[in-house]
Amino acid sequence: MSEPRALIGSIVLPERIIQGTLWLADGKIEHIEEGFAQAGAGVLDMRENYILPGMIEVHGHLREPGLEQKEDIPHGSRAALAGGYTTIFDMPNVRPPTTTVERVEAQIGRYTGRAYTDFAINMGTAVEDIGELAKIDPQRIAAVKIFTAGHATTPTTIPHLADMARIFTILGERQIMALLHAENQELVNYFTHLYRDERQRHDAAVWGEARNASVVLTSALEMIALAKQFGVKLYLLHLSTTDEFAAVAFGRSIGVDVYGEIATYHLAFTSDDYARYGNLINVAPALRTPTEQRQMWQLVRAGKIDAVISEHTPHTLAEKQRESVWEVASGMPGLQEALPIFITNWVKQFGAETLEEGLLRAAQVMSRNIAHIFGFTQKGGLEVGKDADIVVVNTKQLWSVKKADLFTKNRWSAYEGMDLLGRPLATLLRGALVYQNGQVVGEPRGHWIERPKHV
Repeated sequence: MSEPRALIGSIVLPERIIQGTLWLADGKIEHIEEGFAQAGAGVLDMRENYILPGMIEVHGHLREPGLEQKEDIPHGSRAALAGGYTTIFDMPNVRPPTTTVERVEAQIGRYTGRAYTDFAINMGTAVEDIGELAKIDPQRIAAVKIFTAGHATTPTTIPHLADMARIFTILGERQIMALLHAENQELVNYFTHLYRDERQRHDAAVWGEARNASVVLTSALEMIALAKQFGVKLYLLHLSTTDEFAAVAFGRSIGVDVYGEIATYHLAFTSDDYARYGNLINVAPALRTPTEQRQMWQLVRAGKIDAVISEHTPHTLAEKQRESVWEVASGMPGLQEALPIFITNWVKQFGAETLEEGLLRAAQVMSRNIAHIFGFTQKGGLEVGKDADIVVVNTKQLWSVKKADLFTKNRWSAYEGMDLLGRPLATLLRGALVYQNGQVVGEPRGHWIERPKHV
C-alpha cells in the first residue's frame, strides 16, 4: 500500500480532533469526513491512533558537504521520516558554508534524488559574502541564517552590529526573512575567559553559567531593534528563556514581524541534568533551570511560543565525550525523538488527561505555524488541498529508545533508554507511505519546495 487512498483514525485538525476519514488523491488531501470509511483495499486503518500533519524541521543540520562523518542527507532524512518529519529546511553551517548563490544551487542539487523528505534551503552569510544576499533569487531559499556568536561548529559569525546592519539593509529591501542564532559574542568571550581561564572551570555545568541569560537576551533585543529599523521579518532560533519570549512580545508591540521557537531539548533537559549526562547534552544556547523550563512549558501551553523544533545537530560521540566542556561540540541529534519527546513531556507537565490538547498544540507548533511563518502554504495541516504530509502516532505503547531503532548516521541519542509516548507508526509524504513500523518504505521521494513570493 505505497499510496493509500484513505486513512481512518483520530484526526488532529487545526482546531479539534475527530474520529474520521482522510481521503487522499494526487498527493493532496481531497476530503475529510467524520466517521470511518469501510475498511478495504487502499484504506489504512489507524483507528487506535492519532493522525497529525507531517512535522517541519527548521534546523536541518544534515552535515553535507564536508562533515559527512557526522551525518548525511540520506541518513538524516530517513531519521526525519521515522520521527514524523516530512519537510526539512537545510542549515548552512557546512564546509564550505552555504553563503553564496552558487553554493545554494549546489545544495539544492545535493538533496535532489537523495532526500527522503521534502526540503528547502536556508542560505547563510559571512562578512566576506554579504554581497551575495543581493544576488540570490528569494524564491530559491527559505530564509537567511545568521550567527551572531560562534561555538565549535560554527564556521561563520557576524559579531559586529555594523555588519549586521549591512545584512539587514539588504534583507529588508528584498523582503527576505532573517533566522538568528542570537547570542552576544562579546559577552560570550567575557564569560568564557572568566570561567575557563580565571576560574579554571571545565565541567559540563559551567557552560550554562558562561552562556547565561544575559548572553541571549542582549542579542535578541539587538536583533529586534535592527529588524525594526530595516523592516526585516525576524525568526529567533532556539530561544531558551522566558525573557526572550517576552522580548518577542515586545518586538511585536513596536511593530516588528518577529517569531520565536524553542528546541525540544530545552523542553526535555534542564541544567540539573548535566550531573547525569555531562557533555552529551551540551547545546547552544545552554540548558536552563527546572523553574525556567516549567515556565516555558506554560508558554507553550498558552500558545505564546510560535514553533517547537528538534534542532537536529549530530556530532560524533568522540566530539561529545571530550573531558573539557570548552572542547566539546555543541548540539545533539534529535529528529527521530522530537515528537515523542514533546508528547511525553507534555503529559509529564500537564497530565494524561490533557493528551489531546497536547497533540493539537504539537500539530500547531511543529507544523502549521512553521508552514505559515515561512509561507509554504501547501504544507502544515490536515486541510483539504494541502499536501498529504501525514504522521500517525501511537499513544498506547511506550517506546524505549534504543540505538538499533535509530536512522541517524552516528546512531547515538541522549534520549537512549527513555520510555517515550507517541512514537510514529507511519509517515506519508505527499500521499505516499514512506515509513511504517520501524522501516523506511521505498526510495527517496523528497522534492525541493520553492519559497513563495511576498512572504
